[in-house]
Amino acid sequence: MVLGRKSQRILTEQAPGGRVELIHPRWADFDDWVSLRRRNKNFLSPWEPDWSDAHLTRNSFKARLGSYNRMLDQGTGYPFHVFAGPERRLIGACNLNRIIKEPAQSAQLGYWIGEEFARQGFARAAVRAALKFSFEDQGLHRVEAAVQPNNERSVKLLKITGFKKEGTARGFLKIGGHWKDHDIYSRLSSD
Repeated sequence: MVLGRKSQRILTEQAPGGRVELIHPRWADFDDWVSLRRRNKNFLSPWEPDWSDAHLTRNSFKARLGSYNRMLDQGTGYPFHVFAGPERRLIGACNLNRIIKEPAQSAQLGYWIGEEFARQGFARAAVRAALKFSFEDQGLHRVEAAVQPNNERSVKLLKITGFKKEGTARGFLKIGGHWKDHDIYSRLSSD
């Protein structure tokens, strides 16, 4: 299964650890994606809503690709897998969700990188590529991201890429069985 008409979109950015490419998810990514998610479950679980092994099945991935196709066709989201290096190794994801065109021209940004690829500039490069795409290609005015205040790496990443803290969304996501507050950061096209 390949995503629809927009399946060839590739965003690129240079990171200290090498070149990063953002490519819409494909069926061919399944095995690498499952392996990466399994290896990083403990690393990601403090920051993400709970997920079970059912999340890693072929049927679940196929359904996710179908959802991505609908988002792309409707212009309401742009999902990307993040690849690094000349071998195009899958290292994470960076998604633009809940895109609202007129009058808001806004989107929500979400991202994750596997632990073994952290602190090499890959997440920063992926966020920069997504911002460039948002502002230059999509004409958006605002991109926002939500992060738990104790997620120091992610807070630092948002600040380095020009996001400004706006406030706190109480009980924003249920993670580990508890509703977690998240700080809301935003970046405007005029920043």
